[in-house]
Amino acid sequence: MTASPLSFPVYVGLFLAQWLAVACNAFLDIQYGSFAREMLFWAIVFGGTSIVGWRQSHWLSGAGKVWQKAVLFIGFLLFVLVFMPIWGMPRAGLYLLAMLQASYNCVTAGRREMNLGLLVSLAIVLFAASHYRADWTMLFYLAPYIVAVVFCLVAEQVQRRGADLQRSSLGRPSSQGQGAAILAATAAIVLIGGGLYLITPQINWPYLEWRFGQVSLQNPGGDIEQAGSGGQTDSGQPAEKAGGEQQQASGGGEGDSSRWPSPADMRAAAKRVHMPAWQAAAINRIADLSESAQQALVPAVAVFFDWWEWLKQWLREHWLAAILGLLAVILLAILLAFGALLREIPWVIWLISQWDYLRLGVIGHHAGGETAARQYYRAMSRLCALHDVPRADTANTREYLAQISRRHRDARRSAAEFTGLFEAARYGDKPLADAHIRRMRQLYRAIYRQL
Repeated sequence: MTASPLSFPVYVGLFLAQWLAVACNAFLDIQYGSFAREMLFWAIVFGGTSIVGWRQSHWLSGAGKVWQKAVLFIGFLLFVLVFMPIWGMPRAGLYLLAMLQASYNCVTAGRREMNLGLLVSLAIVLFAASHYRADWTMLFYLAPYIVAVVFCLVAEQVQRRGADLQRSSLGRPSSQGQGAAILAATAAIVLIGGGLYLITPQINWPYLEWRFGQVSLQNPGGDIEQAGSGGQTDSGQPAEKAGGEQQQASGGGEGDSSRWPSPADMRAAAKRVHMPAWQAAAINRIADLSESAQQALVPAVAVFFDWWEWLKQWLREHWLAAILGLLAVILLAILLAFGALLREIPWVIWLISQWDYLRLGVIGHHAGGETAARQYYRAMSRLCALHDVPRADTANTREYLAQISRRHRDARRSAAEFTGLFEAARYGDKPLADAHIRRMRQLYRAIYRQL
């Protein structure tokens, strides 16, 4: 048995990542009508080899090596007899890489092999995303690929953390709890990453070509057109017509390919030849929702721009007041930060502790009820922090009492009774009596003298 075997969810995520990576490349040739058959073939290849690797992670034997050599031999046969005659290079080389990874799945039993499998899937996805026929419709496979990669990495981390807890004899984590943790962490990472991607500016190729220019254009058919020539291509078509056909073939539709497609562009993409029925239905549904959202947001957008124009006009007329107000907010933030910093300085803590003792311990001036118990407990916490026992933000009363008892044994008994009285005042269901507060005052004075 291996030292740290991978769990079943890790293999599921790895299989989905590899399968969706190849799906992105197969989707580029969807017009030939073989997309469904290719997906079935790769599902069998990656699924079968992943099952072999999963069994190797539990029962290490020589069967994995035998399966690896068999898949490797079949991969080279397919490369020579199928991949090269049908697709040629470089697509045939990419599918050969996929078969090599499938053979490596048979001996995938640890974290290193998993990371290598995800790295190979990333290379396959980058090839598809950089292709000239890649457009927004590939997001139906690219977005699930990202989710699958995050799921695989999170599942491996959760499984490793559970193994650490089990080795430390802190309990055996349940499969239901680990599954919930994996799903929650995956959703959180994907949502946060997607949100950051949406709010940050993205540089794309059309922007770079517009900003810095382009020396030449390579048409899908291999015709080379000089930028700005305005003439004809080698095939005899006008340059404008050839460029329009190229844009239509790539799925960009009308307009700039750098923008999000309009509802009309979406419906046109759904009508492509051999588009899967589920994907065409989803695209049409998204087009309907986009159209409805645009119609519903027109009044809101108009109001927003009206308010924006009003704000710009107000800033032009009251720019000095706006600057002074901004400076006041900055000064207030600095003062608040400086006040929080002062409370961490030892001599400031000493002054506050002396004032607490004079006000609460000597004079006995405090609020009533539970508020008084809170005042005394905060004063005791500041007193202990002054004597090298600061209270952590995440520590509860019992954890803090254990810290005080270890550091100051003389005050252990008084601190234990004081903590019990505070818990009774804070969490008890009985009315707080004056004798309760008087006893907390006596214990506070005793802790002050003992420290």
